[in-house]
Amino acid sequence: MTQRWVLDEIVDPFGAKVLVERASDGTVSSARFDLTGLPRVDALLAGQLTTEVPNLVEKLCGICPAAHHLAGVQALEALSRITELTPTAVAVRRLLHLGSALETHAPRLLATDREAAITLRRFGKAAMAAAGSPGHFPTTAVPGGVREAVSVAARDELSRDAGDVLTRTVAVAEQELSKGIKLPAFSGADVALVSVDGCPDVVGARLRAVSASGSTLLSGAAASGWDNLIAEEFPGSPAPRPYLVALGPGQGRYRVGPVAQLRVGPLCGSVAAGLQARWLAAGGDAGAARAIMCVQAAEEMMALLADPALVAGEVAVPVADFGPDLVGVGWVDGPRGLLVHRYQSGSDGRLASAQILTPTAQNEPWLAELLTAAAANSTDTAAMEDAVHEADPCLPCSSAPVGAMGLQVDTVSLGEGD
Repeated sequence: MTQRWVLDEIVDPFGAKVLVERASDGTVSSARFDLTGLPRVDALLAGQLTTEVPNLVEKLCGICPAAHHLAGVQALEALSRITELTPTAVAVRRLLHLGSALETHAPRLLATDREAAITLRRFGKAAMAAAGSPGHFPTTAVPGGVREAVSVAARDELSRDAGDVLTRTVAVAEQELSKGIKLPAFSGADVALVSVDGCPDVVGARLRAVSASGSTLLSGAAASGWDNLIAEEFPGSPAPRPYLVALGPGQGRYRVGPVAQLRVGPLCGSVAAGLQARWLAAGGDAGAARAIMCVQAAEEMMALLADPALVAGEVAVPVADFGPDLVGVGWVDGPRGLLVHRYQSGSDGRLASAQILTPTAQNEPWLAELLTAAAANSTDTAAMEDAVHEADPCLPCSSAPVGAMGLQVDTVSLGEGD
């Protein structure tokens, strides 16, 4: 029997509401982005045949499809006890993810340098196509590896353009830094994936968390320990308020995304690391952070295109049957930040449960702080739009041009004693 999912009945693409609470004297008590109309997509996977899940996660999200694709397949691999992929599979998946990062970030750089942004987007899409995903929804990864290696012709075409892309990306990052925009302080932690060497890595195998003061809270935790790392204060809610288990609710709030990626450790790309140091010294904003992460992606892609494993080698390892009553966790640092898929297998060949923690859900407390500050300092919705662009939730409103987001602001007056 064929199932039909009408996605426009799940998410209103034009929904963008801010709730502002004012005290009896008119001062702003709090402001938050309303996520209540955005039911979680976890339920779409729970109860599904495990063998069908790869096809489902390919189209699970139209905004961050590559990140969901990779995280979902990783979670299935964990259920199958796969701990190591072939070098070719690792390289092809990395190319897909880095291309997706450039393709996603590029539109947010249009106002800074339109020509460079268009070049970055085209290059990112070309990289994704070379990795086996020419359409909007990716089909590159399969449990155990990838469908095929990158062709030599596609690799050579990307190599011809890579140097120009890096040059243009660096120029955009320089322009973003020159704006001198400072990011308001965030009282929570920063969380991102890192490599075994401790460098921020969008497909890293370890999770690192640092406090607002820069002290290390988690140095490098594995996905297998997820349940002891992060929990949801309101499980299953569209706004679950996740927190670091070691610190508990409230004190354990954190953010993810380019800003967090730049704060958890030094980048491995030499050019990107230099820009990162300037960003940290200046207390830069999310726009500059995104541009610097594009530089990092471009540097990584240049090195990746010189790797022989990208075009030749075994593409997959054998996949064992998915055992019953197991927990598998897959994660990637998507363009907007950490995305986690946690699956539990049942005894009937289906997923007993599925938990998907998106960057939007994790950044909701940070966005609330930004919105509260914006509402307290101005009655103009433009300041709130700026706050939404900073946190960059996985919603269509984030891509709206400046002044065109059309935020609906609902104000609630709190009486005495509230």
